[in-house]
Amino acid sequence: MIAEAAAIRAEVLTRPATLTAPDPDLDGASAHEGGLLERRHFARERDRKLRDLKIASVRNTGQPIRCEVCTFDFARTYGDRGRDYVECHHRLPLHASGPVTTKLADLALLCSNCHRMIHRRKPWLTIEQLTELVGRRDTTS
Repeated sequence: MIAEAAAIRAEVLTRPATLTAPDPDLDGASAHEGGLLERRHFARERDRKLRDLKIASVRNTGQPIRCEVCTFDFARTYGDRGRDYVECHHRLPLHASGPVTTKLADLALLCSNCHRMIHRRKPWLTIEQLTELVGRRDTTS
């Protein structure tokens, strides 16, 4: 790990200092990618079977498996490949609740885009706030 840190430090120190960001529209723009980095971080425990149970509970009510914010349905768009593909989001973030017994009502089904928008910046949006934001956008287009 010491050697990796030294390699990273050397790479950073050999790059020319620039005060302006490169123009992404210039021909020939490139960047070195593909090197291996080791990352260590904490992750909150999640139970994968809860996602499956949430999907089953929605299906049992006769509703489609779709985003609760924008109503995007992966199966409708991608056919069998998109069947049952949806992300599961805790309505109350685990970092705020701490260890908790999660119930299906504590979870929301979201498409990938809406899930990323909720987590895009702090403070995170609630499902209701994002739904309102998406609804306002639809009426201003």
